[in-house]
Amino acid sequence: MAILEVRNLSAGYGNGEVIHNITFSLNRGEFLSILGRNGSGKSTLIKALQGLLKNSKGEVKVNKKNIYTLKSRDVAKKIAYVPQLMTLSFDFSVEEIILMGRYVHQGHFAKATAVDKTIIEEIMNLTEISHLRGKSIAHLSGGERQRVFIARALAQDTPLLFLDEPSSHLDISYQVEIYHILRRLQEDKGKTILAAEHNINLAIPYSQRVMFLKGGHIHALGSPEELITKQIIKEVFQADVDIREHLHSGLPEISLTFQKPEPR
Repeated sequence: MAILEVRNLSAGYGNGEVIHNITFSLNRGEFLSILGRNGSGKSTLIKALQGLLKNSKGEVKVNKKNIYTLKSRDVAKKIAYVPQLMTLSFDFSVEEIILMGRYVHQGHFAKATAVDKTIIEEIMNLTEISHLRGKSIAHLSGGERQRVFIARALAQDTPLLFLDEPSSHLDISYQVEIYHILRRLQEDKGKTILAAEHNINLAIPYSQRVMFLKGGHIHALGSPEELITKQIIKEVFQADVDIREHLHSGLPEISLTFQKPEPR
C-alpha cells in the first residue's frame, strides 16, 4: 500500500525548474534510493517532496493528504528529514539536539514530558549514542554527528524518513554503520525510507527499489536486480563499468573498467 504518492511534480529555484514531471509512489515500509550524477536533481526532489521549495507544482500526497495544503508543522509530523550538511549556530548537547525533534508534538515553550524522555531514551539506544548524551555536538566525529541527526529525525516520530546523501563525508566504516541503523529502522520500526545517495554499491543491498535521475527526469525506476546494468549506468553516468555478482549477497555490484596502460 502506497504511503507516498507523487504525480507530475516539477520544482526548482529562482532560475527555473530542476526536476520535471516526476511521478512515482512509495510503499509503506519500503526503502527507495535516489541515484544520479551531481546536479541531476536528487536534493531538489527530496526538498520538493516536503514542500520546502516555493517554485513547485504537481501533487505530493502522504496517506492521501496533499502536503502542499498542510501547515509546515503538520508536514513535520509526517516526514522527518536529515539534510546533507547539518550545521548548528549554537553549541548544544546531544540530548538537547534530539529533544528538538519532539517540538512538533509540543506546544510553544513546553517542557519535555515523561513520554518525550522515554522516546528519546529509546532512540538513543537504537542509534547507539546513549554514551554521548551530555557531549557537545561540536566535539563529535562525522559519523557520530550523523547518528545524532538521524536520532533527532526519529524523535519526530514520523512514518516517513528522508535523507540526503547520508553517507556523505564519512569513511567506509561509518557509511556501513549508518546504513545498518537505517535497515534496523525499516525492519524493526516499520519506517519508510527515501534516501538520495551517491554511492551506488552502498545503496544496493539496502534498497528494495532504486530510482535513477537524469537531467531532472526519472530515467529508470525498479529493483536493483533489474536496473544495475552496464547500459543504464552508461546512460546515466556516462561511465563504462563492469557488473559482477556480489560474493555473499548475490546482488549486482559495480566495478570500474580499468585498462592497464601499455608499457612504453
